[in-house]
Amino acid sequence: MDNNDKVIQEEHNIKVSEGKVEILYTNPGAGCMVSSALFGTLLSAFVLFVVAPDSGFVRGFLSIVIGLIGLIFSGSILLKLISVILSGKTLLSIESGLLKGRKDSVRINEIKDIKWGGASLKYLVVQTTNKKKIKFPTYNLVGEEKVNQVIQEYLVPLATPELKSNWEKRMGNKGA
Repeated sequence: MDNNDKVIQEEHNIKVSEGKVEILYTNPGAGCMVSSALFGTLLSAFVLFVVAPDSGFVRGFLSIVIGLIGLIFSGSILLKLISVILSGKTLLSIESGLLKGRKDSVRINEIKDIKWGGASLKYLVVQTTNKKKIKFPTYNLVGEEKVNQVIQEYLVPLATPELKSNWEKRMGNKGA
């Protein structure tokens, strides 16, 4: 943020300054997610390297399968979270008529629909008027309610009638 930008409002996970709205993760939220992923990774490694070698054939085989699946799943989430945390606090922003993520951005007037996707790590799926789908990951570092609030208050008023209609159908009064 430049020295010229004045922070108008700062709320838990939402920062509004002149011409820009940011969705940020908090340190306690990030710490909780990282510690959970670290615990899962360590537990999987324990099953794989301590339990499996001292077990019989069937139990050892199951321990190896469970340990590998857990290690791959938890380890990949841990690595993603660490890379996100090291690259800054802003997950999404709205500025200059754009919805910006960490890697992608899309013009608000080109958005046809927005919905949530993902099983373990949530992300926003934005469908554009030219039928492209763009994913904006939140890595579960910010609750859906806060993201929905920002979309409802700052993106929907600038949106196309089609997005407004789709958002209203999907969210109704849950948007804010």
